[in-house]
Amino acid sequence: MRPVQSIRQALLVLALVLVVGVAQAAEPIFGRMDTDVGEILLVFYPELAPHHVDNFIHLSETGFYDGTKFHRIIAGFMIQGGDPNSKDSDPRNDGMGSPLMSDVLNADEQQLVDKVNQMLEDKGYAGLDGPANLKAEFSKTVKHTTGTLSMARSQNVDSAGSQFFICVAPTPQLDGQYTIFGHVVMGQDVAETIVTAEKNPAAGRDYPAIPVAIKHITIIRGTDDLTADEKAAWDAMPADLKNAK
Repeated sequence: MRPVQSIRQALLVLALVLVVGVAQAAEPIFGRMDTDVGEILLVFYPELAPHHVDNFIHLSETGFYDGTKFHRIIAGFMIQGGDPNSKDSDPRNDGMGSPLMSDVLNADEQQLVDKVNQMLEDKGYAGLDGPANLKAEFSKTVKHTTGTLSMARSQNVDSAGSQFFICVAPTPQLDGQYTIFGHVVMGQDVAETIVTAEKNPAAGRDYPAIPVAIKHITIIRGTDDLTADEKAAWDAMPADLKNAK
């Protein structure tokens, strides 16, 4: 083999290694959920459920979740929140809310939808202003364990919107039925505090007497802006929970 060819091949191999290395070194994305009873740090799984992760990040960054409450708590199972209906004082509509198209689209996208809606209206049809539902991104391998962040839905598998739940125990009956898109890094004790709260049977079997509210969810890209305690919890997290695929 000629020296020039050897050098070219070596450079090609090096370039491929570097490309693979960059792909594997993608920075983790976290969500710091500030609640009435403490913070929960979440890590997202963009390779496992990219659309659910993007949706949750967008809703967090636009303040959609601010003021929503954990409206459903079941000891030994999970805590559920993220319903925009839970922002009011009427518990009877909690569990039925979801984001609208206007909540999930940017300005340019909304402008296109407005044009389509006008066209549909001119033809006598209903527009596209209803709930924004996500198609399921079920995993055949990743399981619902303690700390799993997963998406709630109705009977229709493609009906997830904004409501999510955090498991407080392994729940294998949900595997392959609900979209897992993240995991608790730190603050599982906060989830335990929420799930063991007193309930208000008059409002619903699983409704808490004093619902815990989400003040804000801060999206953090990379580890530089984690606190020392968060960084330590992240470093101690099992590798398979850091980036499920």
